[in-house]
Amino acid sequence: MLTSLCKAYIFDEPIVIQIDKSTPSTMKILKYILFIIVALVVIFLAIGFIHPSVDYGHEIKVNKPLKEAWAVSQDVSKLDQWLDGFKSIELLTGEEGAVGSTYKVIVNPGEGQPDFEMTETIVSIKEYDHINLRFNSEMMDFEQTTLFTEQYGGVMIKTESKVMGKGMVMRSMFALMEMLSGSFITQEAKNIEALKKVVEENVTDYYSVEVETEGLQVVAEETPE
Repeated sequence: MLTSLCKAYIFDEPIVIQIDKSTPSTMKILKYILFIIVALVVIFLAIGFIHPSVDYGHEIKVNKPLKEAWAVSQDVSKLDQWLDGFKSIELLTGEEGAVGSTYKVIVNPGEGQPDFEMTETIVSIKEYDHINLRFNSEMMDFEQTTLFTEQYGGVMIKTESKVMGKGMVMRSMFALMEMLSGSFITQEAKNIEALKKVVEENVTDYYSVEVETEGLQVVAEETPE
């Protein structure tokens, strides 16, 4: 250890003071701390630059006819049964269920957190085949395509989703969340597995058609494919 001796005199008596020169100064410690903080910030932002979006999805098989599986997934009254945090959806512009129509969607991220508002747009839709939705909010853009494929004994439902934060900070945060805990894919799996349960437990008849014949109401039933 490097030291030096300093003599002071009090009442003509020498006092030896030992000074430890190996101890870093306060300024030097602060510089190290600042350097570490800057390095962490740069790494954090670099994650968002390298991974500007998060891609994920999930796939299930439901033991129901194609038409019924499609109908349940598009039934607004059942959305809160399989979309975690869903509160409401309201048509803003366009025709219900048509390409280009927009909706105000309200969800709640979790207990004690404020409601979160998004604008949903139907980008593409083909009955019994797929629906592509785009969501816009203050902090992110989100796109999801849900595909329906009829198979022997049931239907495969597959989602392909992409989320992109608005601004480098949000992009880095989303990428880090997925890298560390798989937050997005976990939530997607939870929702789609819940949809499977809702579809397979469905008892709603979506295929009855009321026909008026000479003042009498006759109910005709379509057989799901």
